[in-house]
Amino acid sequence: MQPTMKDVAKLAGVSQPTVSHVINGTAPISESVVKRVNEAIEQLGYIPNATAKSAKSRKSQIIGIIVPDVGIRFYAEMVKAIEMQLRKQGIMMYLCNTLYSNQLELDYVRTLIQHHVLGVIVGYSLLEEKSRQLLKKHGIPAVSLDVDGTTHDEYRVFVDNQMLARMAVSHLYDAGARVISYCSEPMGVNVLQARYKYFRNALQEYGLEFDERWCFIAQNPYDDYNKMKMGYNIAANILLHDNIDAVFASSDEFAFGIITRLKEHGIDIPQQIQIMGCDNDPFSKLISPPLTTIWQPINKMAGIGVSMLLSLIEGKKLEETSVCLEPNIIIRESTLKLKALKADV
Repeated sequence: MQPTMKDVAKLAGVSQPTVSHVINGTAPISESVVKRVNEAIEQLGYIPNATAKSAKSRKSQIIGIIVPDVGIRFYAEMVKAIEMQLRKQGIMMYLCNTLYSNQLELDYVRTLIQHHVLGVIVGYSLLEEKSRQLLKKHGIPAVSLDVDGTTHDEYRVFVDNQMLARMAVSHLYDAGARVISYCSEPMGVNVLQARYKYFRNALQEYGLEFDERWCFIAQNPYDDYNKMKMGYNIAANILLHDNIDAVFASSDEFAFGIITRLKEHGIDIPQQIQIMGCDNDPFSKLISPPLTTIWQPINKMAGIGVSMLLSLIEGKKLEETSVCLEPNIIIRESTLKLKALKADV
């Protein structure tokens, strides 16, 4: 049989309410009594009923994390960074993978409300307005990460995607590219839609032509959201256009698939086509050739997001409700600029 609070009280020689006060910190108890109770808990292996505790207090020590797919390395890194920050505060997390489904997102939001979570961190801009309304109605604070800066999310931390897209086009332009293809996974979240828009704007700024025939977006294969596989398949379209001399991929994983297929067809990277990605995936420096990419400060984004949420949970008013972070380009051998720099030395 599982030990009960009554068993703890008997072993510690105190009343059951005293054990409850020690566990929940709801009354001043002498150090000697606290020590006896904790020793009894340890000896018996007693685990308090968190569900009952949260039902009474209307609060848990849990924060909900909602992401599209933790199997995607970008979101895996985000979740890991959030968890490390929460662990320092003694807070656990409830992970929700929506798989880009509006209905699953809504179901998860309802579940988080039922579990009386302290707050929610969302790794994108919620797809369902009803999800946002439910959290607000039940007084559960939410902070969004990795969104477009023009969204209506009340509290958000994001990377400047306009700067990111301009940085990519600027680098490729400086490296000699004049026909740049944009290749992306399905644009199920608003940040990817915004990145595509900013890419088009950056082309115009540099006097380059935008043509939808040179840009390829994968079509909603959410039953198998394998970015490398999608990139590999998309590369078949690139091979049909001899004039494309550079590719900006929405993520490094997507770029890996593109590079693999182009190399199978004998395309020299970067001499014939330059490739760059986004996110600075750990494998981006190991692939051949090493991938030029744009780094996004995931750890910083997560840290600020957690800090904002904890302040909201404590009822504090935030001085900044929207925090914009800057990306940074990492130049490697999949584009020509690094070789040009070496030649100048």
